[in-house]
Parts: sequence; structure tokens; C-alpha cells
Amino acid sequence: MQVKLMRAKKVPGIPLQMKGNFHDTESIQKFTNAQEGELKYNILRERFFEINKWGTYSKERNVVFTLCDSSGNIVHRLPLIGDYIKILLSDIKNPESDDYQWVRIDMIDKTNPNRVMIQCRPSKLPGNEFAGNIVHFHSVGTTSTFVISKGSDYVKMAIYGRNEKPNQNTDIVNSVKNMFIAFGRRVGASKIQWKQLTDGMVNLK
Repeated sequence: MQVKLMRAKKVPGIPLQMKGNFHDTESIQKFTNAQEGELKYNILRERFFEINKWGTYSKERNVVFTLCDSSGNIVHRLPLIGDYIKILLSDIKNPESDDYQWVRIDMIDKTNPNRVMIQCRPSKLPGNEFAGNIVHFHSVGTTSTFVISKGSDYVKMAIYGRNEKPNQNTDIVNSVKNMFIAFGRRVGASKIQWKQLTDGMVNLK
């Protein structure tokens, strides 16, 4: 019996999958007509740019996203290229600095009227671009691309993870920790959390 291997989708604007792991997480909400779809897409677009509220749309609400500027200060505005997103992956009452994962926004594409994309990759702490280590369990070659789009009778949110490899550019303790976290997320935890987010974001009834 021939085993069919899963392959990463080839999506315009999404980096090619070259090495490591990947995921394609997509959620679609359908509507009866284009007018309703257009209205709902505008609502989804507002949600998409309110990054600080993303976690509230996840079913379990156990992930917190915080938009920060290039200096690491929390901001409440539209995201910009060069901003950072600080991510808390579990419900921790008194989180410490080591509990957060950091990514930097490398690309925001609003040129297509039917689609918006925000692409991030693991980063160092804001202000430490030329020193320090990547503060994320994935390596700097990993990308996460968040996409919203619309068709004639639907809206869609997707998250595409590409070239996911454990971050070992750190001390021994954190290197081992990152390998365990990356493995755990590879076997399903990450997919579940991302799916809960995309499902919640397109739940526009």
C-alpha cells in the first residue's frame, strides 16, 4: 500500500516549505449572498487588526497576544511592519518574562482587496536585534502567516506555519526546553490552538 505524504499547501505570498514541520490551519464561514459576505468580511478585517483581542476569540481563551512597538512597549493601534507580538501560550496567572514567546512582524500586505496578510517570525527581544538570543521555541527561519480573505459567499481565516524547527540558538537549558515544546506542538497542541483561533475569528453570526 502506498502511503500519501502530507504536503504544505502552495499559497501565494506564503514562504515555500523547505525543512522542518509545517501546518495549514484554515476556517471558513459561508453566507447566503455576497452582500452579507462583504459585511462580515469588514467585521473580520477589524478583528484581524485588533491583535490584542485575538485571544478572546479562541474557544479556550488560553492564549494571549500583545502588540508591542519596536521598543517593546504595549500599543493599542493598527500593527506596523517592525512591531512585535508577545505571545503567552497558556493560562498563567503571574507570567514571568521566560513564559512569553516573541515574534516580529516582517510583512503586512493589504494590496489585494479580497485578502490581507500579516507575516511574523521568531525574534529577539525588542531593542536587542544585534545581541541576545531568539525568544521563541522555534528558530528564526520559521514563519507564521496570518491571512484573511473573502469570496463571493464566504470569509476565511488561515494560519500557515512554514519551516518550523526548534530554536537551539540559546543556552543548553532553554535549547532542551524548546525541543520539548516544539515536539509537543508538532504532535497536535499547536494545531488545536490555531484552529480554535481561526474558528473563533470567523464566527460572525
